[in-house]
Amino acid sequence: MATEPAAWKTVGVVGGGAMGSGIAYEVARNLDARVIVREVDEQTLARARANIERLIARPVEKGQITREAADAWLARFEWTTELNDLAPADIVIEAVFENLPLKQEIFGALDTVCAPGAILASNTSGLPITQIASAAQRPERVLGLHFFNPVPAMKLVEIIRAYQTSDDTVARATAFCQALKKETILAKDYPGFITTRIGLMMIAEAVRCLEEGVGSAEDIDKGMRLGFNFPMGPLELADLVGVDVTLHVLDAARANLGERFAPSPLLRNMVTAGYIGRKAGRGFYNYRKEAK
Repeated sequence: MATEPAAWKTVGVVGGGAMGSGIAYEVARNLDARVIVREVDEQTLARARANIERLIARPVEKGQITREAADAWLARFEWTTELNDLAPADIVIEAVFENLPLKQEIFGALDTVCAPGAILASNTSGLPITQIASAAQRPERVLGLHFFNPVPAMKLVEIIRAYQTSDDTVARATAFCQALKKETILAKDYPGFITTRIGLMMIAEAVRCLEEGVGSAEDIDKGMRLGFNFPMGPLELADLVGVDVTLHVLDAARANLGERFAPSPLLRNMVTAGYIGRKAGRGFYNYRKEAK
């Protein structure tokens, strides 16, 4: 039986970057829950806190909520650099860099820290959940919850069931996502799941079109936006996600699904040069242009 939203008293988030901050913000604004955010050190934790404070400030600036309501959301947060502080959590969502050994290390530690009934979820967009779950002594409570960037604006969460994941864990995780007012789809733990597998192919082909001079970045993206009614083009999406992250996931997909996912040399050169998207100020587009 699925858990009711009122049962979520404490939610842990490991990693306070763009995805982790967005997930934590969604929890604070939709659930009357304590939110514990964990980062690796105080400096990174301060950046995570600043990210979340900016997210909370936006609806105040737009007149959507009062300053008092925003303060109430912020008061639900606790900040830590210790995984042990996540012990009270009913669910912990990991949102660190896409590195399988790192995620396995985190899940192995969380398994010993958190209560036996706690759900442990990874926000990975493509790494194998079954391998992540194998690091836990109770792998039946591990699954993937793939949120999309930017989390507050994106309605979908892709739920990925590991080979070991129990029916109860899937049902409770679905109820959790519904409590956050998200729509869900259920994917098999197969390389790239549903969304990443299809989306990666589109991005990879768009980069090849750019490299081969078929069209400019602007025309490629405009064509996909207007021709297929996508909210943004594939190169814009790569800049938003991170060109480095896109390359990393494409390399993993290539290893598992074959050469059709081989990244373009252009993509690898961009990462080497540091042109990794919005977070660096430059990717397929220049985000540091002087205002005219």
